[in-house]
Amino acid sequence: MLFEQVNGQRGTDFSELRAYMLAKLMWNPYCDADSLMQTFMRGYYGPAAPYMYQYQKIMQGALLASGTPLWIYDSPISHKDGMLNANLRKTYNELFDQAEIVLTRSEERNKYLDHVRISRLPLQYSELEIARTDPNSDVEKTKALLELFEQRTAEYNIPTLNERNNRPADYCKLYRERFLPTGIVNKAAGAKVEWITRPQERYQPIADKALTDGLYGGTTYVESWVGWLGVDADFILDLGEEKDINSIRTDFLHQLGAWILLPRGGNYEVSVDGQSWQPFGSYTFAEDRDLSVKFVWGRAEVPSPVRARYIKVHIDTLGKCPSWHYGVGYDAWFFLDEIVVE
Repeated sequence: MLFEQVNGQRGTDFSELRAYMLAKLMWNPYCDADSLMQTFMRGYYGPAAPYMYQYQKIMQGALLASGTPLWIYDSPISHKDGMLNANLRKTYNELFDQAEIVLTRSEERNKYLDHVRISRLPLQYSELEIARTDPNSDVEKTKALLELFEQRTAEYNIPTLNERNNRPADYCKLYRERFLPTGIVNKAAGAKVEWITRPQERYQPIADKALTDGLYGGTTYVESWVGWLGVDADFILDLGEEKDINSIRTDFLHQLGAWILLPRGGNYEVSVDGQSWQPFGSYTFAEDRDLSVKFVWGRAEVPSPVRARYIKVHIDTLGKCPSWHYGVGYDAWFFLDEIVVE
């Protein structure tokens, strides 16, 4: 028997090349992989083939040199200091620019240019994902890239960004709402976190800053998100000084395929001195069986401002995965990143 798994949908990273090479290697596993790659590229990219080949080989070398292994749940951000660092992304874009230029000068432009531009989409997506984690990124440049990505994914009818069927148009809309500057001033920005119940060990290195750094997590839980497994979460935010507070909201991730479910709910308490506490508000989540990846706010508001320096956050875990979930009986995760105080 033979099992093969590859990103086979239109627009995914070199899906046509991968399908071709897998098919050839099925018939003869002793074929030279590099020769197969070059043969395909000459036929699929025409005069642009040398640049596409360079792109593949440079990225392969950069991955090996980085010492960072590929993982099934990686995101581009996992490799932003390795094979997707700023200098390498600049080189990759120069190669795609050269590929497009050589085709615009060729009589076979219409035959190959679309192939090159579709193959560039994963790199553009990577740049967008990395930009949203960089507080010093050029916002206008990011907006222009987002416009181009939205235009190209629509033009080439790209159906989905991932196997969870998140549509490119939805991604672009969410990116504008979630990751581009909104003008909202978060009074909890940079707040110190005092842990009562710490998150899972693997998320502790980023946990002290991730909840108040102004950087929102994306659709993969491998960056920005802080997770708890089967237990409640409790911690205190120190705003540094007394402030007027009207609302508190916490950002949660919903991703059933990764056993990340919304908690039952939670509540907030506030204090001036960190000793005497008063309730601020609570929220609950209804059961959600939707397979889509979502970002959901746990919000509480008061009609008149409350003066406080400290905020105590409690999150009530779901505990076990429910009977309708394929992880039934096992501990359920919940993940959060940003806490916004206004």
